[in-house]
Amino acid sequence: MARVYEDEILLLWRALVRFRSGGKAACAPDPRTGGSACPLSGACPRWAEPDDEQLSFEETVEQTETRRSAWPCSRLLELLGPDTTRIN
Repeated sequence: MARVYEDEILLLWRALVRFRSGGKAACAPDPRTGGSACPLSGACPRWAEPDDEQLSFEETVEQTETRRSAWPCSRLLELLGPDTTRIN
């Protein structure tokens, strides 16, 4: 059975953070089609909230972390670790 190594988790983390971060995150819905490149976007509250980047300047770090923890990708990252061998 394949094993997920710590470096792979780190690379996944960096890719996911880059994908979902910033004012024009790659996971943002396309204004023309309404679709998103993120397969988790349908269950993500991010796009129903005010702008994430702007909120992060106005909130405390704890408030930002609490709000972002509701995103499906954040919950997925909590499950990943060096001993992860598959995602059910």
